[in-house]
Amino acid sequence: MEWIALQHALLSHLPVATGLLLPWALVASQRPGRGIRPWWTVARYLGWAGILGTLGAFLSGFAKGRLSALPPAHRLLPAFFSGSGPDVLLFRHALVGVASLLVGIAALWAMNRRRKDHESLGFLALALGLAWCAFLLVAGEGGYRLAHRGAKAPVPASPNSTASATSTPSVLWVVRDPETDLPVRALDFASLEPIYPDPVRSLAHGSRWIRTWASPEAAAAYRAGEPLPQGALVVLSSAEDRWGRPGPDPGPLYALEMKASGPAFTFYWPRIPMNDRREFGGDSRVYWRGSDVHLDACRTCHTAGMADPSKRSRLRPKKIVLDE
Repeated sequence: MEWIALQHALLSHLPVATGLLLPWALVASQRPGRGIRPWWTVARYLGWAGILGTLGAFLSGFAKGRLSALPPAHRLLPAFFSGSGPDVLLFRHALVGVASLLVGIAALWAMNRRRKDHESLGFLALALGLAWCAFLLVAGEGGYRLAHRGAKAPVPASPNSTASATSTPSVLWVVRDPETDLPVRALDFASLEPIYPDPVRSLAHGSRWIRTWASPEAAAAYRAGEPLPQGALVVLSSAEDRWGRPGPDPGPLYALEMKASGPAFTFYWPRIPMNDRREFGGDSRVYWRGSDVHLDACRTCHTAGMADPSKRSRLRPKKIVLDE
């Protein structure tokens, strides 16, 4: 699942390219007469490439969402929320992706109908194909917005500006912090180097089952128990305990980043189970970072950035032996 999830950005380029190229072949294949058959082949080839790419992007996107604990464990798609946060973008992106797959199957059927050598592909193939291309491009644009949530906001120039009264008012462009709404780097923890091949149970992190992921410059230092270098990123992905084993419900993400001013901590839980929400004031989602007072316990245990290696958990899941 981790390998498939990491390929989503790569596989999504194929359906987007189909959305850009297929309209030209569809329009060219509308001319009836001799010599039109090669355009059938081009349109059908692009159609098959697009549908296979859409399937790959759909499966890898689903795996990436599951790996990042974005949709709830009991849902195929994320729940819809009003507003303009990442939940809404993810819901729309997933919905358009599913619609593009369904419309793409219909378009592929229309393009592969039996035709005589002198006939065009027909208006039905053109209409469905263009609709499919529109869905593919909208899905691609939605994915781009999800991956690049940092926006630029205009800020008026300072009153002390030396610009003349007749000149055009200057505008300063400030780049918005991309991690304002969610920890973008921590969510991509599967691209980091795994420290443990299997989950271990950590009593210090709510008795959850955790896996540790470290950036390349931090992995060797973490294993050796040495101080983490500046810029190092360590993320703990977690799962709730169920009968002494990692359960299906994902737990929060814990992230530690070494900065010049010291270790910076992040706690992110996008879907808190109903039974645990009382501990978080009834909230269904929490995101703590920076100087948040909820992270004081993290700062106490990780004053130097990394806890004592001798205190690391070594509790492995119980192995189930089935009788033959």
